Amino acid sequence: MIIRINSLESIIEIFYEKYIHLHGFVKLEAEDKEKQKEYTIIVQILNEQTISDYVLTRQKLKNVRITDYITAELETELQYVIQGRPIICTEIDKKNNQRVDHIINVFFIIEDLMENEILKPHSMKISENQDDRPEHLKKIFDPEGIFMGNLASESKVKVFFPYKYLMYHFFIAGATGMGKSNLNQVFIDGLLQHNANVILNNKGTKISMLAIDMHDEYALGCINHGVNDICKTSQYNKKLFGKWFYLYPNRGIPPAEVKSMAEPCIINYQEIKPEDLFATGSFNDLQVGAIFSAHRSDPNNYIENLLTDGYKPPGGHDDKTMAAIRRRMHWLEYSDMFQSNAISKLPKIVKKLEKGGLIIFNSSMISDLEQFLFNSVLARTLFDIRKSLKSSTNFPALEKKLEQKLPQNFYDNYKANIQKIYLKTSTSIKDPIEMPIIIFTIEEAPSILRPEMMRYSNVFKDISRQGRKFNLGLEVISQQYSPIDDTILSNMNTVINLPLRSDTEKAVAAKTLGGGIQHSDLESLTGTRGIALISGIWLTNFQKLRIPLYDDYFKNVSKKFYEDFAKKMVSKGNIPPPTGLP
Repeated sequence: MIIRINSLESIIEIFYEKYIHLHGFVKLEAEDKEKQKEYTIIVQILNEQTISDYVLTRQKLKNVRITDYITAELETELQYVIQGRPIICTEIDKKNNQRVDHIINVFFIIEDLMENEILKPHSMKISENQDDRPEHLKKIFDPEGIFMGNLASESKVKVFFPYKYLMYHFFIAGATGMGKSNLNQVFIDGLLQHNANVILNNKGTKISMLAIDMHDEYALGCINHGVNDICKTSQYNKKLFGKWFYLYPNRGIPPAEVKSMAEPCIINYQEIKPEDLFATGSFNDLQVGAIFSAHRSDPNNYIENLLTDGYKPPGGHDDKTMAAIRRRMHWLEYSDMFQSNAISKLPKIVKKLEKGGLIIFNSSMISDLEQFLFNSVLARTLFDIRKSLKSSTNFPALEKKLEQKLPQNFYDNYKANIQKIYLKTSTSIKDPIEMPIIIFTIEEAPSILRPEMMRYSNVFKDISRQGRKFNLGLEVISQQYSPIDDTILSNMNTVINLPLRSDTEKAVAAKTLGGGIQHSDLESLTGTRGIALISGIWLTNFQKLRIPLYDDYFKNVSKKFYEDFAKKMVSKGNIPPPTGLP
């Protein structure tokens, strides 16, 4: 066996007599007898070739001559060249029994050890004991995170999404039927488990999420189990769910099973800013200017004015421009969800998310335009609040900034919550980092995150670039990469790629995931429902993830967790409702 460091490609090459599972892991070991140190290196297998194919490939790409040395290697018992990336390097000092696990920049650590002749290629060997690989691999995935599944090739290793990286945004891609909704169900369950632990231990900060549900499947389940089962199992705990968690369009009819935990959604025209409207369609420069003019002239009634025939805002805007604006906005007149001077639910929604709650929004019965406008109004409102909080030094300054920044209608209905939510002590206010992380889901992302939608002020583009400073994160869900604006994609610091069908999308996926992912890595996922490649700033290298079917996960794992949670809450004096209903 020969072990060679390939510095150009940041990989380790192992010339070996046996085949090793592709996308699996192998444990190497080495010893520095003089300094009494032992090294264990976990290598993730990226590629495997026969030695003949390896030599031919190198000869073709780099003009490698078949030397006597290579000829001799071909005649030995060595049959395979395994190429892998080191992801863990453990150093044990035998003199004082100290152990250091390196999981960041591992290749550079190995190069430093080699430069100092502490580690030598021919002194490394494949460990005879490979059974403890899972214990080493667990160090990559901090259990202080949201559970998403297990490593595909090491089923004992659980994969967690670290809490501290949730606000760095994540992208879920995959063809129809490949498991995006199932993954989100597992993710939502993990989020609720985190919040339950915060409630029980009175320690930490809860996480909020607005889950846009395009097919009305999260509450009752993609198959059999969903959020409503968690709610029932936890005995409708109000600290975990509040008085409601299911949001549905005004005048819609919620499923009977969740009716007691449901609220209709109404948003006022008076809570909508011009930039929110731009998230619903393409407006040209003249139309944008006219909308801003109308808003400056009469901020409370500008939408109704723009919908009125013959209306012209100050500034000499022509009839064709105003007619085009009315055509693009006329759908608002037929919306049950967006109304003028109604009793809006937006203050309740914002309050719930600011206090650490989950909202499942059934958008299956509304138009794309209604969904996009709702998403934009809510995200922009919370972004404005968090920015005002970050830039204020005291409570009076915060109140003043919010009154200036927020639409008057919303501010008047929300101001009673400001002191309760944002005041830290009698003399200080909270920093956004102390507030719950709020995750916004964007379903059917190509419709709302196209480059042409980013021409003017766009809250999702702003959150993608700045949201982490305010504990605001995006979860973008899409069947495609290519239509998404580059600014959005470049700020998705975690990418979870389920099987894709299109070769074009696979090529874009390989570039977006990074980390040396090849087309063959994505090809191996084709048709493999529930298997994903995950890449993130918190990972040394991409990993292959096996996502459990949520129904199995609920029955085997989370059901008992929420039963125990309910019992502990009762023991603390939190008595559940006397019936099955809240």
